[in-house]
Amino acid sequence: MALLTPMSLPEAEALGALFGLRVVGLEPVVHGSVNSNFAAELEGGGKVFLRVCEESDHAAVAAQNRLLAHLVAAGIPTPAPLERKDGQGTVAAHAGRPVSVFGWCEGAWICQERVTPRHLERVGEVLAALHRAGEGYEGAPVSRFDVQALAARLAGLEDQPLPEDVARDVAMLRERLAAVGEGPSPPAAPTVIHGDVFRDNVLWREDGSLSAVLDFESASLGEPTFDLMVTLLAWCYGDALEQGLARALLAGYQRERALSAEELAACHGYACLAALRFAITRITDYELRPRGVVAYKDYRRFTGRLAALDAIGVDAFAAWLTG
Repeated sequence: MALLTPMSLPEAEALGALFGLRVVGLEPVVHGSVNSNFAAELEGGGKVFLRVCEESDHAAVAAQNRLLAHLVAAGIPTPAPLERKDGQGTVAAHAGRPVSVFGWCEGAWICQERVTPRHLERVGEVLAALHRAGEGYEGAPVSRFDVQALAARLAGLEDQPLPEDVARDVAMLRERLAAVGEGPSPPAAPTVIHGDVFRDNVLWREDGSLSAVLDFESASLGEPTFDLMVTLLAWCYGDALEQGLARALLAGYQRERALSAEELAACHGYACLAALRFAITRITDYELRPRGVVAYKDYRRFTGRLAALDAIGVDAFAAWLTG
């Protein structure tokens, strides 16, 4: 969990008033590793979602909210940021940090054991629609997770005492990242990508339909193929990469946005880069933090994904994905 900045009910009431809301109850949302999140109950029923942004400044949060409003207008299922009633945009402040308020989305996350090809088809459709909606959008930030940024994270570990197994894995990741160079050759014009479509960022209704895609904290300009491979690694790996789920994701995606031959050929490289990204960031964000500060996420799950990709191989990966 992450609850770095506390909030009292009177403070939530004052925040709600800026958005024309009468808050009567407040409960922390035990989810996420970066921001402090709250569910605020409203007079007369209903709820809103309050997000205290711990690592972004006011301007960055305002820019993210403008992107979200653009995506909502394009039909992407994600909650829109609410506007303040004083005409001062979509961002307020609490304890010196920017705060956004969103409509509440009903739905639940799905565990890996319950994921079906139909779920993956729908995720693929929505991801492709997001990429199309983001084409030509001006104002999205540059990704914080390019090769240079990941190399800088690894460099920051050089003088830290590490457990032997972690040190061994860090050396392997450093070698693999150096082999990537500048990254796979971009096969398509950059668009807006989500960057983090994991199962806990997608809500489903009881009838099995997709309710919302959440948490655009990592959204940026980037390669759609990379975003697709992040999603594949997030959804299509239990104890191994599951080909049926991966093919369903690709099928759903291509119904909305066909992959070029160049993009398909780049999938293996982008999948390896995605595995490196999450292995490295989980070491720096989770492995080396004291336990209990945030919900622990094991980086070894992504070194396992990297090994699975190696086992399939570069030349066979496109056929593995599409048949």
